[in-house]
Amino acid sequence: MLIRFTVSNFMSFKDETEFNMLPSKGNGSRKLQEHIHKTNSGIEVLKTAAIYGANAAGKSNLVRAIDYLKDVVFGFENLLMPQSKRFRNNNLYKDKPTIFRLEYEFKEKHYDYAIEIFKGKIQQEWLYLIDSVLQEKEQVLYRRENKEVTFGNYFDKSTDLSYIKKYLSKELKDSQTVLEACFGNIEDNDILDNFMYAFGRLTIVTPDAKSELYSESILIGDTSIDFAKNLLKNSKTGIEDLIVNEIEADNFFSYSDSDLKKELIDELESYLESTEQKEAYVSFQQSSQINVLRKKGDKYFVSFINTKHYNSDSLYDFDEESDGTNRLFELSPAFDQLIFEGDVVYIIDELERSMHPLLAKELLRMYSLADTKNSQLIFTTHESHLLDNDLLRRDEIWFTEKKEDGSTEFYPLSNFNPRGDKVLERGYLEGRYGGIPYLGDFSKLVIEENQD
Repeated sequence: MLIRFTVSNFMSFKDETEFNMLPSKGNGSRKLQEHIHKTNSGIEVLKTAAIYGANAAGKSNLVRAIDYLKDVVFGFENLLMPQSKRFRNNNLYKDKPTIFRLEYEFKEKHYDYAIEIFKGKIQQEWLYLIDSVLQEKEQVLYRRENKEVTFGNYFDKSTDLSYIKKYLSKELKDSQTVLEACFGNIEDNDILDNFMYAFGRLTIVTPDAKSELYSESILIGDTSIDFAKNLLKNSKTGIEDLIVNEIEADNFFSYSDSDLKKELIDELESYLESTEQKEAYVSFQQSSQINVLRKKGDKYFVSFINTKHYNSDSLYDFDEESDGTNRLFELSPAFDQLIFEGDVVYIIDELERSMHPLLAKELLRMYSLADTKNSQLIFTTHESHLLDNDLLRRDEIWFTEKKEDGSTEFYPLSNFNPRGDKVLERGYLEGRYGGIPYLGDFSKLVIEENQD
């Protein structure tokens, strides 16, 4: 579970800016006590966070910052950070590092991780294990200064430590995290590997995301299609069923797709040959839909998902469905895991994208009422209908504001003291808590246009 995230000198974040999932001591909420999870380290963490703010206030930049940190940890990001990634409204920040810090609980362990990046190089990186917050007990797992890495006493009994020290002294790159370099190399102690797995269980969903792995998993039979089917049925999309179809590749690909078919078959055959497996598959996207190519005997088959509507015998592709239906399907794996699995965190940018407000509210209600203690849903939104005391605590509602210097600040609703019976949606739209756009006079645009 995400506990706290801080960032500085990244996009609209100037100086250290914090977002956290900690309950408020004062004006949090007396309701929804089941939204609080207590860690072994002795602190309480919230289940949900809704982030509001005007366009360009920095909501999505928080999502991008966490996504960027995740890519850095896994080695997917070029650390020669372009100017567009740093805070650009003050030239002094060209010569300052970008710093990320993340507190995170995974498998009942509380981690505190930080990384400092400057001119394409990792200057500092450290990871602590927090045993007790109240008693201020913590252990350093490792600290890094440029390419020099020092391990803490936690690894004293590790027989692999001498090897990994030699490996890091020779192989660690300026742009590579210690986490990535150590992954799988300390076999007698798995704590660093587990923290890497924690990053893998933190999933970012962008407004135009495609659930490629989810569709693929359904098509190869690793994941049930039932949750997505029931979600679409109960959302009154008109869809009665989701059906996995399979046809011969020759009938699936048209003449104009012959090159693509050959390419995919060659890839599949190469994979079968290199792995010496009898069964394998290749997934591919066509017409915005994920499909899977497999070989059975001497023939090739393509599997794909169709929708079936009430009162119709016809089957439809997802690219024939509405944007709202597609968005619901893309969100299916998120809510499936959030409700039925543990140790997952989903950060969804624009939860209500392409959906009716009442439908977005029902999705939130479904998760809010679910009895899951160690999963989290964090989302950005403009949808004021979600401001409901029965679904969100006050300390689970955050606002973003753009300051005069162009930087972003975050603050929770619990900083204010609305009456318990106050309609939060009305107060938000009236601007009592900030986080809304201050618009100019649009009528002047019409007058000026007519004058031209």
